[in-house]
Amino acid sequence: MVKEDLMKDERFSEIPEFLTSKTKTISCKNASELQDLIGCYIQHDDSSLGGCYWPVVKSVTIKIPNCKDFLEHVVLVDLPGTGDCNKSRDQMWRLKLRDCSTVWIVSEINRAGSDKEAWSLLSNSVRDMAEGGECSSISFICTKTDDINPQSYMRSAKLIDEDFQITSEDPQYASKRKAACIIHRNRTAKEKLRKIFNQQDTIKEHFNCGDNFFSVFTVSSEESSKENPLLKPEDTEIPMLKKLLRSYNNTHTTETANLYISGALGILSLIQGYKNTNADTRERFDLMNNLQNASENMQEYFTTISHFLKKHLSNGAAESERNCIENAKTVIEPKRKDGRGFHRTLAALCSNDGYYRSKTGVESDLNRCLVKHMYNHIDKEFSDFFSGLQGNETDVNADSLQTKIDSFTIIPEDLLHNYEDSPVLSHMLKFLKTEENNMKVMLKQQVLQQKKRIYASLAESIKTSMLPCYEEAAAVSGTGSMKKKVAILLDHIESSRSSMFQNAQEDLLKMFEDEMNEPLMEIINTRLREAMNNSLYSENTLPHIDVSEEIKELKKLITHVYD
Repeated sequence: MVKEDLMKDERFSEIPEFLTSKTKTISCKNASELQDLIGCYIQHDDSSLGGCYWPVVKSVTIKIPNCKDFLEHVVLVDLPGTGDCNKSRDQMWRLKLRDCSTVWIVSEINRAGSDKEAWSLLSNSVRDMAEGGECSSISFICTKTDDINPQSYMRSAKLIDEDFQITSEDPQYASKRKAACIIHRNRTAKEKLRKIFNQQDTIKEHFNCGDNFFSVFTVSSEESSKENPLLKPEDTEIPMLKKLLRSYNNTHTTETANLYISGALGILSLIQGYKNTNADTRERFDLMNNLQNASENMQEYFTTISHFLKKHLSNGAAESERNCIENAKTVIEPKRKDGRGFHRTLAALCSNDGYYRSKTGVESDLNRCLVKHMYNHIDKEFSDFFSGLQGNETDVNADSLQTKIDSFTIIPEDLLHNYEDSPVLSHMLKFLKTEENNMKVMLKQQVLQQKKRIYASLAESIKTSMLPCYEEAAAVSGTGSMKKKVAILLDHIESSRSSMFQNAQEDLLKMFEDEMNEPLMEIINTRLREAMNNSLYSENTLPHIDVSEEIKELKKLITHVYD
């Protein structure tokens, strides 16, 4: 429905926001007032269709003041869940999910253990979180834990007062019984959810699930804000969630502060070295040769990985070509003989460029389905190659890119040791080592972003190949349209099978070369050559001042940051 058609409907005629695409800003003094004002932008209300903006709202950003200790560097993204699907939301779901370093599933505790849709969403999105994303942990947040009927719960759980060590004669019997039931249900929910997670084979295939990968929180925001609560603050688990957010926030703060301080320390070391320098006694050593050798080793590593990917991609492409028609039929042909209800799914699939997520969270992705064998062939190698980028430092593969970056150096330990007593060269080497370490931090962030694009390129290439038939099939309507749509899709796949998967392979390998290999080698050589040139300036370039005290202070700051 275009804007002009929408404005013809009297229910929407008074909505001025439809006439502009500018950002609307709302400011409130408290959370409850804000909730009332933004409800129409984020919630669906069948009783007031003309007052709901959410179908045409791209995003809502909420900024909370005075939360620097745990939200300064943390962004919480509320992604569309089940029952809230359209093309733009499907696209946003995947793009935002790929940028999430941790994923929280939020569900009311009374249905958390039976919430199959949540686990289905996770399983269907696992590649966007793992190989195609940067997720390092998953948390299940059970809400409304205080919403409980003690009598009904105790009956269903077959509990009696003696189990809680309470008696009806106690003046505080009612409150103690309710608190005991809440805590008992919380503990039971945690055990059940952990058991369910241990059965999620699809998730475990794509993640190295250590002890801290999956966690469960049972929270009650209402209890935590009461003046006379039934539960202790720690039993509401709101403090635990804040502590978790604070740890995310502090990690970013620590990394940023250390990067800034170490950079300043390196420059001061260089200045201190020139203070002690004497043009007649300055020693020289060849670091360019070290850089060339280290760069050649890194280039050989990239070449090996490229050949390895090509081998697995070729096998996957051949398998995809052999099975493409059968694979496509599992998505585009109805499961029921009468095809009841499927024509809408197929129409939506064609209109959404091969992807559709139903209101119950069930995904239909023809592009991913066609290329699934290629993903299956590279998933393990891709994960091993990029391990260590998503916070799972204990799971870093010995042959991963992160390991190679960490071990890359033009200043080996023996060189630092040989010149540790030199008043000039020791400071110069410290400067270069600092620049080298800071470069590695920057490389890690760049690699993390590029690997998402590289991994997604397979499905994107298939989508590009399929776009003509999606558009053609989407335009078909009338009697027998479902069969015609299926025929158009299958005919296109059949005629393109010999080239489509080869193109997808070539696109990924080209992107790996253009966005991973070449840029990284360029950064390494440019940054380190510049650092070496700076360290070898003449003695008249830098000020001859004593900065030894400043160096000591910065070293204290680094120690403080890591405490």
